[in-house]
Amino acid sequence: MRLRDHTHSYSHSHSHSHSHSSSTGNLMTVRDAVAAYTRKKKTIKATFLACLIEFSLPKKTQGTDYVVTVRIVDELLAELSVNMFADKEDHLPRLHSYKDLILLNDVMIKHYDSQVCGVFYSNSSSFALFDVKTNTNIPYQTSPRFHLHDLDIPSIQRIRTFTTQYQVSADINHYRISLKDLGTKMFFDLVCQVLYVQRVWDGGCMLYIWDGKDAPPLHVQRSLEDEEDDPLPLEVEPTTLNMHILRKFPCVGTVLRVMAHVDMSVHFPQMGQWVKIRNMKCDQLESGLWLGHLLPTTKLRFLPDNEPTVIECKRALDERGLGTEGRLPLWSNPLSGLTVVDSTGFSFATLLDLITLTEAETIVRCVVRIVAICPSDVEGLRLENGDYRIMLTLEDPTARIHALLDSHHGDVFFENFTSASDASKRMTMNVLLGSEGKDRNPPWIECCIRSNANRIYYICRTRLVA
Repeated sequence: MRLRDHTHSYSHSHSHSHSHSSSTGNLMTVRDAVAAYTRKKKTIKATFLACLIEFSLPKKTQGTDYVVTVRIVDELLAELSVNMFADKEDHLPRLHSYKDLILLNDVMIKHYDSQVCGVFYSNSSSFALFDVKTNTNIPYQTSPRFHLHDLDIPSIQRIRTFTTQYQVSADINHYRISLKDLGTKMFFDLVCQVLYVQRVWDGGCMLYIWDGKDAPPLHVQRSLEDEEDDPLPLEVEPTTLNMHILRKFPCVGTVLRVMAHVDMSVHFPQMGQWVKIRNMKCDQLESGLWLGHLLPTTKLRFLPDNEPTVIECKRALDERGLGTEGRLPLWSNPLSGLTVVDSTGFSFATLLDLITLTEAETIVRCVVRIVAICPSDVEGLRLENGDYRIMLTLEDPTARIHALLDSHHGDVFFENFTSASDASKRMTMNVLLGSEGKDRNPPWIECCIRSNANRIYYICRTRLVA
């Protein structure tokens, strides 16, 4: 199991007396500050101008204040972790983009847990964040005590030049996985793209993240008989995303939903930022869906589009976009062979392709799993007049949908079972729905799906094999 990160146990009671918040004459390199502390063997003050490359989620301390841990790198490529304490969460830094600059005034250099680190107290220190992509010297966020001195400006311009040559690395280790490896580690690191941030209850949020890979299909730990009264959810998010947002998502690869206990939207004013998420976990829900969680010990590192690990993820999208085979789920080989389709003229698509198509009326060919059916009993699949009225819940790595089998398409789907006994039908349906054991693990099947003008989906041109 991964060794957990420790929260540095400082509080305002350890802070020194107030000092002025200008950096004039006090700017140091990380290397010089650490050397001075090592030489004097006691706490010193330092002021830094650096890139902010990593940050934790804000959390409440055991006292009355809040804390985040940030990691900075200066123009000599020396890095330092700084634990920042403030009496209000809003007074902690909220990084907006990759390699933004931070000016930290009057930071205490201390020794903790065999490492030298910085400690920032809001009642004796101050900070400002500057957008690295512009030439403005006006910070986009400051702490209450911050005052920008004219003599700071040349230093800001100098380190802005440094950032043009410096590139943040993902710093890959053996904790890093991709979404196809979910379930192999309890805690893990992930390089991914943040596609969207949705605010939810209690000040938290849900992140929608993607790395080009398919999450493994899960067993469904719910009874088929529960479907009528308690249907399987199509998603884990509290509010369904609108079509405008969904159409911006890649249509191959799983978009993982991730809960955070704080509002992360302040860090992502523009969507599509690549990040390394260090130390997160993922749950397997009984509904057969994945749900990720950011932890109090989670740290995030913004990455550029040309970072090698990011290029690797984007290459996966390019490769899967070439030809129809790229639309097949990574986990679907081999197919079960339980169905055959009249697929003439229909290329493979994912369920998210289908959902986001601009043409309302269309037919696509998909590889899916049937994770639920209503009604669940073989005897109830036909109405009294002999018509079929069945609702199937289909999933692939990109989405879940409801699809109907009406009378015409039901006759085609069950064409080979008109003379089969109920026992034979029940056995085939159990295989189709993966309900032979305690937990259901449906196989992958091929089918055609029709969408009408009202965006109601129907299974069509598909026949179940006896």
